[in-house]
Amino acid sequence: MPTKTKTQATLVWPPVLIREDETEEERKLRVGDEAEAKRVSDTIDRQIEVDRQVKSKTAQGAKILLLGQAESGKSTVLKNFQLHFAPKAFELEAEVWRPVIHLNLVRSVNFIVNLVLSRNQGLRDSLPNHQRKPSITSRPIGNDLRKLCVRLAPLRQVEENLIKILSGDENPRSGDSSGVNSQPYNPAKAPDVAIAAGKGWRQAFSLQRRSLESLGSSTKSDRSDDGQNRRILAALGDDIAALWKDEIVQHVLKSSEIALEEQPGFFLDQVVRITKEDYRPRPDDVLKARVTTIGPEEHTIIAESGSEKAKQWTIYDVGGSRGQRAAWAQFFDDVNIIIFLAPMSGFNQVLAEDESVNRLTDSLRLWQLICSNKILAGVEFVLFLNKLDILDAKLKSGVQFSSFVTSYTNKPNETKPVARYLLDVFVSLHQQYSPKRRKLHPHLTCAVDTKATSSIITRIQEVILVKILAQTNII
Repeated sequence: MPTKTKTQATLVWPPVLIREDETEEERKLRVGDEAEAKRVSDTIDRQIEVDRQVKSKTAQGAKILLLGQAESGKSTVLKNFQLHFAPKAFELEAEVWRPVIHLNLVRSVNFIVNLVLSRNQGLRDSLPNHQRKPSITSRPIGNDLRKLCVRLAPLRQVEENLIKILSGDENPRSGDSSGVNSQPYNPAKAPDVAIAAGKGWRQAFSLQRRSLESLGSSTKSDRSDDGQNRRILAALGDDIAALWKDEIVQHVLKSSEIALEEQPGFFLDQVVRITKEDYRPRPDDVLKARVTTIGPEEHTIIAESGSEKAKQWTIYDVGGSRGQRAAWAQFFDDVNIIIFLAPMSGFNQVLAEDESVNRLTDSLRLWQLICSNKILAGVEFVLFLNKLDILDAKLKSGVQFSSFVTSYTNKPNETKPVARYLLDVFVSLHQQYSPKRRKLHPHLTCAVDTKATSSIITRIQEVILVKILAQTNII
């Protein structure tokens, strides 16, 4: 059996040959090279372990919880995430949102018609004291407007048909087991339709649409309830546009302090395009579409490209009304990040469920509670001070911010200083009530601005990655 010679190193790879006549200087160089090689090798091994741990941590993807009061923009932010990570899937699903968009439009029209026709039938009695204005009955409704309202009467049946499509129920009734609830009448806003979580209306309508498409283009339009609704809308498109432009209608809305254009699901400025029979929703239409879901919903997004390709993002969208907030806690211990939305434009509005509570005040109280929650002490917070566009429109129209927020004194009634003031207030509450020091990521947002929101989502990706790395003790 051959003996081991001096020229052969011990069992290492790659083998290092040591010359018998090696000088001391050469030995030092060799030892230095070996140390450097080991350092490089160890660095590579550590990086491989980092990648393994990060991959393991992100195998199920990031989990995000959207919080905020009702109509704060949570669902719009969710749609932005879908558009950002899975634009192809978002585009394919766009047509599923058409009945929602049409329902938003039809409900606005029916609301206006009801308001106009009731002017001489005790409208003043249906309004709260603070909304009663002498001018509300100062302009009579002409015959042309009355006839226009009569011609739009078929939209009442269209509304019922669209609710049936979304509910999957042949005979939907308000508040029954079908899962569809008509929101209580509010004289200051067009009503929403609320659908119970788990109804799967997107999937149901998508399956119905594919089934009809398989019949062929010549027959699917006649066989579809949605097709009939679209034909009625196309026939009444000009009348709907005329109703919205009517001076008396605008006067009644203004006198009643109703700003439909500031409400979610407003499409009256896009009537000509949206009522076409071959209308296909654009991404910005889907972002503005409004359907209220009762109860929490879990949405899974599979990234389609880039470094996130095939990764799964899980986003929990929960109801924001007072009666639904108790369900939030079940998600607190299983999320990477919380995005809290506070609508800046709500400073002169009240809660739909409690008209004695100012919306901005409610947002601040809710934010304080979330910040102080000890279960969330280790969760990253992203703050969206949302609806910057509506805030800007209100201030420019002359609404005085200081009239509703008395602490805002001797400051300009302009968007930038008002937004800065609100940002400082929310940041201060976070610092004051957080159980331990935690970095906050605040943003002034307009959720319907897809380009700006996409940029913010990219930054949120970075925040989540850093958090995952920190959890693996890598940084």
